[in-house]
Amino acid sequence: MKIKKFLSTVLSVICVVALCVPVKAIESRASAQIAAYAMQVNPHSGYFSVFFSVTAAGEADKLGCESIYVYKMVDFDWELVKKETKRENDPGMSIKNDYDYANSIHCNSEAGEAYKIEVTIFAENSKGRDTRSQVFYNIGE
Repeated sequence: MKIKKFLSTVLSVICVVALCVPVKAIESRASAQIAAYAMQVNPHSGYFSVFFSVTAAGEADKLGCESIYVYKMVDFDWELVKKETKRENDPGMSIKNDYDYANSIHCNSEAGEAYKIEVTIFAENSKGRDTRSQVFYNIGE
């Protein structure tokens, strides 16, 4: 009887230990395309400097800033400033076949006006395209 009890205890311990397998479900980087990124908006006299940086998880087919949308507060509503909108194919916004890219883009502003700046970075490779966005609120200087 003691042997059966001992064997069942040992088998129970073995089963519990076998089920305690560490599992890693979260990737250590931002995505399969983006390893690291940063975005920042700084006000200056007459303009904002929009800084972005993106590092791909390996060589990217294309990476950089997908878009910058500038909105101005008009009558308690955000109105898109179309002439300040920047897209990925505009000069300085993106690069092809590289590992990382950083740049600073200038967007005009008016002193004392409230602005909302929406910045989206991206990286694209054979596995797909991934983006990260951030919204900034600033007053023009």
